[in-house]
Amino acid sequence: MSYLKEFKAAASRTKKLNLGEFAVAETPFPIDQTILNAVEETGHIPFTERAGKAMSVNFGMFHMLSKKFHIPGGIITMGNVSINNEMRLPVTPTHFKKMIKNKTGEEEMGSYHLWTTLPGGIILDHVMPSALHKDGIMTVNEAIPAERFLHGQADELPHGLTYHPMILGLEFFIASETIDREAMEYLMGEKFPKQYE
Repeated sequence: MSYLKEFKAAASRTKKLNLGEFAVAETPFPIDQTILNAVEETGHIPFTERAGKAMSVNFGMFHMLSKKFHIPGGIITMGNVSINNEMRLPVTPTHFKKMIKNKTGEEEMGSYHLWTTLPGGIILDHVMPSALHKDGIMTVNEAIPAERFLHGQADELPHGLTYHPMILGLEFFIASETIDREAMEYLMGEKFPKQYE
């Protein structure tokens, strides 16, 4: 199944859970490589320490992309990633429903992966290259910002990578009690981004 089909299924699932309505534009929105490199260089967690820290790294990068660099159309996406058809994490759509029902988001942050979906089904992920480098699946030159993140068409990624979106958007973090609404409103509101000025 193509990434955009899986994304649409995740959007439908998210809507049924009353967590918002999402659609990604099917035409890619090109982002200049210098902006992508600038987002990467703004990250505060060193490359070698990113593996397994998708929430703190990719959420932070999503925030900078939307609030500092004002790149439109990005959607925070949660799910699983497979390498050569082998899933890296044990999460399923039912898992996300249970996290919402049981309010266990904070405890279960490491059970799923998150990344940014950009228009056209483009993936932006600042964690997976660190994990793959650590596992010896790929070699990364840490001195080159563009090698420290993954940016590409989801259906054409290297290393046998396939992303599987299962739930979308920031509201999931609130509903699962990963983060409270007041903190999310502060982070994504107009006051917090002034740090970037």
